[in-house]
Amino acid sequence: MRVAVLCCTALLAAGESFAQTDRNGTLVVTVVDETRAVLPGANVTLAGTEAATKTAAALTAATNPQGQATFQNLTPGRYSVAAEFPGFQTRTLPDIRVRTGENKQAVMLPIDRLQSDVTVARDRQAAASDRDVTFGSVMTREQIEALSDDPDELRRQLIDIAGPDAKILVDSFEGRDLPPKALIKSIRITRDQFAPEVHFAGELRIEILTQPGVGPVRGNVRMGFYDSATDGTNPIVGVRGPAQSLNYGGGLNGTLISQRASFSINFNGTDSYSTPVQVAATPNGQVRQNAAIRSPQDNAFYSGGLDYALTRDQVLRLNFNGSRFVNENTGISNFDSIERAYTSEDSRFGLFLQQNGPLGRRFVLNTRLSVFGNDSTATSAVEAPTIIVNDAFTIGGAQRKGGTHTRNYWLNSDLDYVRGIHSMRTGVEVQYARSETDSDSNYLGTYVFEDLDAYEARRPRSFSRRTGDPNVNYTNVQGGLYVQDDIKVRKGLTVTGGVRYEFQTHVPDALNFAPRAGVTWAPFKSGKTTLRGSWGIFYDWLSTSTYAQTLQLDGFRQRELNVIDPEYPVPGVVGTTPPTNQYLLAGDRPMAYSQRLSAGIAQTLSRRINANVLYSYGYRYSLLIGRNLNTPVNGVRPNPEFANIVLASPDAKGDQHYINASVNINLAPLGAQGGPPGGGGAVMLGGGGGGPTMVFIGGPGPGASTGKRWVWNRGLTMSGFYNFGRQYDNTDGPFAVPATLNPFYEWGPSAFDRTHNANISITSGALRNFTARFFIGGSSAPPLTIRTGFDDNGDLIYNDRPDGVGRNSARTTGQWNSSTNFTYAFTLGNKQVTSGGGVQISGGPGGLTVNPTGMQTQPRYRLNLSVNIQNLFNHAVYSGYSGAMNSQFFLQPTRADGVRRITFNANVSF
Repeated sequence: MRVAVLCCTALLAAGESFAQTDRNGTLVVTVVDETRAVLPGANVTLAGTEAATKTAAALTAATNPQGQATFQNLTPGRYSVAAEFPGFQTRTLPDIRVRTGENKQAVMLPIDRLQSDVTVARDRQAAASDRDVTFGSVMTREQIEALSDDPDELRRQLIDIAGPDAKILVDSFEGRDLPPKALIKSIRITRDQFAPEVHFAGELRIEILTQPGVGPVRGNVRMGFYDSATDGTNPIVGVRGPAQSLNYGGGLNGTLISQRASFSINFNGTDSYSTPVQVAATPNGQVRQNAAIRSPQDNAFYSGGLDYALTRDQVLRLNFNGSRFVNENTGISNFDSIERAYTSEDSRFGLFLQQNGPLGRRFVLNTRLSVFGNDSTATSAVEAPTIIVNDAFTIGGAQRKGGTHTRNYWLNSDLDYVRGIHSMRTGVEVQYARSETDSDSNYLGTYVFEDLDAYEARRPRSFSRRTGDPNVNYTNVQGGLYVQDDIKVRKGLTVTGGVRYEFQTHVPDALNFAPRAGVTWAPFKSGKTTLRGSWGIFYDWLSTSTYAQTLQLDGFRQRELNVIDPEYPVPGVVGTTPPTNQYLLAGDRPMAYSQRLSAGIAQTLSRRINANVLYSYGYRYSLLIGRNLNTPVNGVRPNPEFANIVLASPDAKGDQHYINASVNINLAPLGAQGGPPGGGGAVMLGGGGGGPTMVFIGGPGPGASTGKRWVWNRGLTMSGFYNFGRQYDNTDGPFAVPATLNPFYEWGPSAFDRTHNANISITSGALRNFTARFFIGGSSAPPLTIRTGFDDNGDLIYNDRPDGVGRNSARTTGQWNSSTNFTYAFTLGNKQVTSGGGVQISGGPGGLTVNPTGMQTQPRYRLNLSVNIQNLFNHAVYSGYSGAMNSQFFLQPTRADGVRRITFNANVSF
């Protein structure tokens, strides 16, 4: 009986305890800054404020990488919440009510205006082992301000700095037009991407983040002007050609609803013309001259964005952009006569929707939807047959008509989960494209003469013409699924592993699993050294243009007729059906893929200098190469119904070895973090599977009118990049038939092979209100294939080489170019306004550094005047080399780009 009483008492107590626990509440506190960026590592203190909640001691917790601190098993009632983070003002919410179940609360911390620089107490060794931190670079505010206001020139400058293979992402979206420079809050260049979240091997990214508007509504109006009177001389023709350009634009951005919604809207336009250069060898001698016509261009861009806080921790971002390009008298280059000109019109649009925020206590969801497309048309200036004398001259019409219309629908979604030593991410990427084209070419026919002697003898080697219906409609779906985990094995060691699966319609291979693995190790407590190695398999999607060619030129819908040794000027095929080319895709082709290995070291040499060196090796499998299934045998085609039957077959391969080295030197006064005190900007922190990432948010920048007039190292930064490598393969494209007909004998340098690539960039704001930028970069000579210039084997493909001469076995000349930009900021009037601030958080070897900039007062009206000089030293970049031994231009350039060009710009902000 006594035992039974004790058991009942225990059960009643347990039930009462369970009921009490069930009535308790959970509070999730999200800490953000004034830009609504989360603040990992903030300290949150929770204390009761009434009798029922004061009985428990105050609780303290640090926010996780998603900026959240969680308090569980709380007695329902009223509490106070205090949040603090170095560089920010401490904020207390004195009366927060906690109810049964889950409760959420956001705390916004203003910048501490009295702070200029502070280091967060994060272990240096742990920070140095974060995968995404050490092998990348972030542009300072001065470097961003020194870039061009013209979107096209801005894109060129970024590609020059990062490299020709760089992919540009704007707010995590691929395919968006570049935003106006005034809205760019950060530019980060990341190298050696290997985790399953990326598609391309060793992906090189230029990641641009924008900010629609913070604070009161601000605006700007800008204009740029260029005239060829300031150009250097084109060395190909010995004179400069008439050219002129007028750029104009403007925009507004700011807050719509305080702490909830902000917006931006911008437009930009260009009205310009240039003069084509003609280089040709004719029966009357060589021609080197500026063409007697101008090539006008009329371009217009528009864009806008809206950020809306759905809840305290869920943000919706909507962006749109559009553009229209009209180019008249385009298409004249190298050997073309002026009647080869045509007009192209291209219209593009894009709508981009992004939702970002936490799910529960441990998950963060980032979903992106893109809808974009373009409509392009082309119209020939002259409708006439074309006459080509190989590597001598081309006359006749351009034979272009019709157009292409595409619509793309992309969905990307990433889900992050952080628990203990694991930072996991899983995601999906789906790309749907729909294309319609009636683009047509060579519908009037083309004569090809092997050299000038044949032309004067009226002896063409071939006549070709496309007939039939060019209308083609098709869709393509491609995408990937992935899962990955960054495991913090110990303080200085992170192991990354995961797998990606990729799929695509029109590719029969379905077993496209791509495992990836990597190790990031910081061996020393100082965190100044990081070692990294990675391995992975990466798949390549089939180009939709390759698929479209097999639809259009299948030998039935459209026929590409070929006549060998035709009569001239009438080909002599009236009443007959000459053989046609046919283009096919191999039915059993796998998806092309590569294996990649990499190893690197990142080293902080001092507080001002950091460098890294990276080696990578990649081997590519199942590349497409053209196989001619109907090559003439003793002058006779095996299948007389067709001419060339070109099968895109997965029989090619390639490999590459690269050593990349980069160095960044920041000589700015300590504490400025790349800019003058009070003139920096703000940066937000992104975790999510890779550790902290620096994101620079634009503040007043180098035009700030405070401080000494001259500080020699104000905003002084230098960066350099060098690449030594080799890239070999045995294909020039899916329908490029090898000259030897055997891929084994085609092994040689890739068309993109450059042994050396290097660039140096220097930015300075030594003179108050003045910023200067200088860039110089170059590469060693590209490869060139030596050809006889004749159709020696009778297949009507003019790629025949001399005996014993390999593909891409010759080299042309190295290339280098330079540019500089000077900007001076004037203050207009005495009225001052307050701008939104933020915080710069830089994670990497040496710890986590915070540079708050706060709400700042600056002139209401400002005028920026700038001068941009392309090719400062007027060193021409030669191209258009002829590899045909029977050409008068054999091993000579026929084009020179990059002559000096000076553009003057003005920007008024208000």
